[in-house]
Amino acid sequence: MSGEQGRAIGYIRVSTLRQVEEGNSLASQSETIRSYAKSRGLKMMSRDIVIDDGVSGGIPIWERKGGKRLLKMLESGKYEHVIVTKLDRMFRITSDAILTIDELREMGIGYHIINMGGQSLDTTSSMGRFILIFIASVSELERSQISERTREAIQYLRRNGRKFTRAIYGWDATPKGRMVPNWEEQGRIDFMRWQMIVNDVSATKVAHMMNKRGWPGKLGGVWHAETVIRVTGNKYHIRRRKFRYPHWWNSQSWHGKLRDNEQRDELVMVGKVGEVWDKDDLKPL
Repeated sequence: MSGEQGRAIGYIRVSTLRQVEEGNSLASQSETIRSYAKSRGLKMMSRDIVIDDGVSGGIPIWERKGGKRLLKMLESGKYEHVIVTKLDRMFRITSDAILTIDELREMGIGYHIINMGGQSLDTTSSMGRFILIFIASVSELERSQISERTREAIQYLRRNGRKFTRAIYGWDATPKGRMVPNWEEQGRIDFMRWQMIVNDVSATKVAHMMNKRGWPGKLGGVWHAETVIRVTGNKYHIRRRKFRYPHWWNSQSWHGKLRDNEQRDELVMVGKVGEVWDKDDLKPL
């Protein structure tokens, strides 16, 4: 397929507000692409920019809304080049990069990356194509290793009672990052369990009770059946046994009861269930 000589199409993607704030905005990418095309003597009209706004790079390019439009435009035979600012604007998965670059090559279309470690790179040469595929493979490996290390770090923090997430209902983080029980919220967790286990109340009705009492979620949101189930079923709460209960504990009928001189008994945990609970769903751990 031979497109209009020297005509190029630009592809732009941003996935988060943070990227906009850091300079990867739509306007910034568009200006960079147009300047590059002009410097290379490539033709680009105002309508020759395809935009994917708020789309993850993990989605294969041709499955994105903008990607589908890009493919349709390329198949029209009017273009010879595709330009992006960085490799991850178009690809985050090596297999997607390799297959797409091969498709573009078979269509007679060159793929240009403006910023590849400070230099531009394109697939109009065999060496450029080889380097691009190699870098895509290394980038995916690095992202996988980062994800693996992140999961390991979270598990380590969780096991050692350190802050491992932004917020968890029933717990607070000290200035040094140590997770400690929020006993007021722990009492409300027991209230929710008590309503479902003792009074046979559904998770949906319990959510209504929490909202009616003016007891917001950890970040101030309202309660729903799924949040009630998720919070009461969180096994992390069993760690509260390691802490001294407040003197007022047992003042309410729904508090997890404590034996005399034994603060770590009778914490009831609930397994994973459906959206609304019944007696058969409640299985103490």
